[in-house]
Amino acid sequence: MSQFSFFFYRRITTFLTLAIMASGAGMLALPEPAVTEMAPRRSARVVPREYAPVTWRRQDANAEWVQLGGNPQRTGYVATELADRWQFLWVWNGPPPGSDGGPAASHLKLPQGVQPVFGDGKMYVGHSDGRVRAVRADTGVEVWNTRVGGEVLNTAAYDAATGSVFVASTNGRLFRLRAGDGAITGSFNAGASIVMAPLLVGTTVYIGATNGRMYAVNTSTLKQRWVYNAGAELRASAAYSSQFGGLIIFPAEDAFVHAVQATNGRRRWRVAVNTYRDPKRGNRAFNDTFPVVAETNGVVIIRSYFDWEKTWQPAGGAPATVAELRSFLAANPAYQSFHVLNLADGRPRFVAPVLGGGIGNGGDYYSVPPQVTIRRLPDGGEIAYLFWRTRQSCGEYCDGREDTTLGEMDLRTGAVRFVEDHKNQGTMRFPTDEQGALSMAGDVLFHAHWMLMGAIRITDRSPDLGDTYANPIRSRELTPVLNTIESGACPQRAADERFCPNATTPAEGEGFMQDPGFYIYHYDRNVYDQYFTTPVRSVVIHDGVIYWRSVDGAIIALRGR
Repeated sequence: MSQFSFFFYRRITTFLTLAIMASGAGMLALPEPAVTEMAPRRSARVVPREYAPVTWRRQDANAEWVQLGGNPQRTGYVATELADRWQFLWVWNGPPPGSDGGPAASHLKLPQGVQPVFGDGKMYVGHSDGRVRAVRADTGVEVWNTRVGGEVLNTAAYDAATGSVFVASTNGRLFRLRAGDGAITGSFNAGASIVMAPLLVGTTVYIGATNGRMYAVNTSTLKQRWVYNAGAELRASAAYSSQFGGLIIFPAEDAFVHAVQATNGRRRWRVAVNTYRDPKRGNRAFNDTFPVVAETNGVVIIRSYFDWEKTWQPAGGAPATVAELRSFLAANPAYQSFHVLNLADGRPRFVAPVLGGGIGNGGDYYSVPPQVTIRRLPDGGEIAYLFWRTRQSCGEYCDGREDTTLGEMDLRTGAVRFVEDHKNQGTMRFPTDEQGALSMAGDVLFHAHWMLMGAIRITDRSPDLGDTYANPIRSRELTPVLNTIESGACPQRAADERFCPNATTPAEGEGFMQDPGFYIYHYDRNVYDQYFTTPVRSVVIHDGVIYWRSVDGAIIALRGR
C-alpha cells in the first residue's frame, strides 16, 4: 500500500492521539501583521529614469494562459465557457505513442513548480534537466527542445509582442527564446539562482533571485530598468496590480511582503505576515506560492506555510461558522496563513476565516497551502473560490482531515459561503492534507489532486444559498480524469480516447471508486506514486482546451464537444 493509500484507511482514533501529542508542540510565530515605513530604504536602489505605467490587455483573461496563473494578477481564471462533455485530444510525456499503458522510457518527472503555458500555437514547459520544450497545442507533438542550463524549476511566460518565451534558471539567468524554433535570443544575469516564475506585464518582465533582488527587465533589449533589494531570499513568484500606477507584489523569506512601483521599483509598502517554515525544504516560508490580486476589491491574497501540527487543533475539527473561525484566528494569530492585504497600504482587510491545509504526509506539508482562484462576475465584481475548513463539513466531530470543503469568499468582507462539494462521491477528493490547486473557466471549478483531476460546475449562486453546509451554493459534478486505472479493469474502455465508461479504481488496491471518466495510464502500478510531485499548480484552460499536468509530469488535453 502506498503512502497515500495509507492515509485513506487510517482510523480517527489515530488522529485523536496525534492531536493530543500536538497540543504541546512548539511553534514559530511572527508578530501580528504591521505596516512599516512607506519610503524606500537605501537598499531599494533604483535607476533614475521613469517609465510610463505598464498596462495589461484585459482581453487576455478571456481565453489565454500565457504565464503562471494565466495572467499578471495570477487569478487562475479565464472567462471561457466550457461544455459539460469533453473529448480526448492527446497526452504528452505519458505512455509511448499508440499505447495507454505505463510511462514511456523517455518519461520526464517535471518539477512541481512547472505549469504549462501557451502561445503561437504551442505549449511550453521547462524541466530540471535545464531544457525548455515546445509542444504543438493541437497534436501534443514536440517541435523543439532548447537547453538553457541549470535547472528550470518554475513556469515560463509567453510574450506575443516579441514572439518570445521567457524562462528562468537556477544558473541565475533569465532567458528569452524565440517561440518559433526555440533559439536563444538573449539572456539577463540576475546574479543568483532563480526559482520563481517570470512576471510579464507589457514591455517589462519582472524576475527575482535568491540574492533578494527583484529586477525589471525590458522585453526587447533585456536591459535592466530597475532593481529593488528586498533584503531576503526571493522564492515565491510575484504578481501585478494595475492600481496606484502599477504595483509588483511579492513575499520574501524574512516573512515580509513587498509592494513596489512597477515603473521605478520604489517601495510603496512592506508588511510582515505570520508564517511557519518547512523543515524539510530548507526552513522556507514561501515555496511554490505566489500572490493573487483582486483588482476590483483592491486586495492581494498571500498564502504562507502552515505547520502540520496545527491541523489537529482545535480538537474535533475547525470551528463551524465564519464568526467562530474569525474569533479563533483573532485570538490565535499563529494559526493564520491566509492573508488578505489592502493594495493601498498592505494593511489586513479582515481576519480571513481560513485555517491552513495542503498536500502532506508524515508530519509535514510539502508546500504552502493552495491559492484561491478569483472569478470575475458579469457585473464586474470579483469573488474568490477556495478551500476552507469548518466542522459543518464533517459532522459533529472529526480529526481535522475531513473538515475541508469548498467556499466562495466575499473579498469586501471576508464572509464565506458554502459550495456544494460532492467530495468522496467519485469526482472530488480533498481531505485537509490533500488540498491541491484550484483554477476556473467560466463557472467550472477545477481541482488538481494527486490522484485525479476533479471538476464541478457552479449552477446556482442565489443569495439565499450558502449559509450552511446543508444549504450550499449549488453545483454538479463533471467528468473526472484519473492518473492511473488498474490494468485489469475496464475492458470496455476506449483506449484511443482514454475513456472508461464504468466506475473504476486506481491500481495497487487503492479502493476509492471513481466515476466513469478519462485516464492517462492503464497500468498495474499507480504512476502517481512512481513519479510523485506535489500538485501545487492548477489545471490550465487555454483557448477552450483543458490541460491537466498530473503529478507524474504527464499532460493530458481535453476539448469540449
